Amino acid sequence: MQEKDINAYRINEAIVLVVAHCVLNQSTRWWQKGQPLKRNQGPVNQVLQFLSENNVGAVQLLCPEFTFLGNPRSPATKDDYENLLGFKEHCQRLAADSARQLKKMIKMGRNPRIGVLAVLGVERSPSCGVKCTPRRIDGETKYVEEKGIFFEALDKEMKDFGFTVPMMGLDTHQPEEICHKLAELMKKAASKE
Repeated sequence: MQEKDINAYRINEAIVLVVAHCVLNQSTRWWQKGQPLKRNQGPVNQVLQFLSENNVGAVQLLCPEFTFLGNPRSPATKDDYENLLGFKEHCQRLAADSARQLKKMIKMGRNPRIGVLAVLGVERSPSCGVKCTPRRIDGETKYVEEKGIFFEALDKEMKDFGFTVPMMGLDTHQPEEICHKLAELMKKAASKE
């Protein structure tokens, strides 16, 4: 059995990856004093390369932390943001707007149809974490397996709008890993056709 080329994923469908804002624009990440500026410049190149090599478009979500607090801002846990007056509501509004936009894009994309490969969050983010989110436990920051505030709200809103999309988390320390997982997801979807 010959393996399909992932570039020939779906003949009549344009594929997009929905990404947390800082995947394409790292300048919105919180600035860590003493770290080189390069850490907060440009896109995550490996993801950009994956998109380009596989003819996958990108839909960039707004950053809830940056649009609420700007930069610089202090490092924070999910607990800190849950207790920040108005932040959860801000995330819920952004999530509802994002889910509405995605639903409309899928519905209105007729020729070519538009398919969403996945929603890509950023691990260790209190807002956009998928399976690794910082929590304050016994006075210390610990990482727990749960979604960040924004991604919880986005997941719920997409379900309320009647569609589900896989959520995957980018580890910024190992970006190649997510590119391999995305390629596998594309191959898996292509084999179902």
